Amino acid sequence: MGWGWIWVVLLVLLILGAVAAVVVLLVKATSSGPSSAPPAQGHGTGAPPSNARAIAEERLARGELSPDQFREIVRALEDGSGRQDG
Repeated sequence: MGWGWIWVVLLVLLILGAVAAVVVLLVKATSSGPSSAPPAQGHGTGAPPSNARAIAEERLARGELSPDQFREIVRALEDGSGRQDG
């Protein structure tokens, strides 16, 4: 048998390396980090976005906001308070 076992070990290492590379590529392709997200409008500038009501309507339609939360946001926008609780 001699040195034939070295080829088996190298083949196993090659297969494991290929599987690891595929996993890393899949994780990078499916992760949604800050670099892949589009910049939010109006955030960090101190001014609310110009279409804040439209955004609230979309969030209500997607079910991210309850009707009571939506009404509170609209009321705050109309009053001009723009309060943010985090």
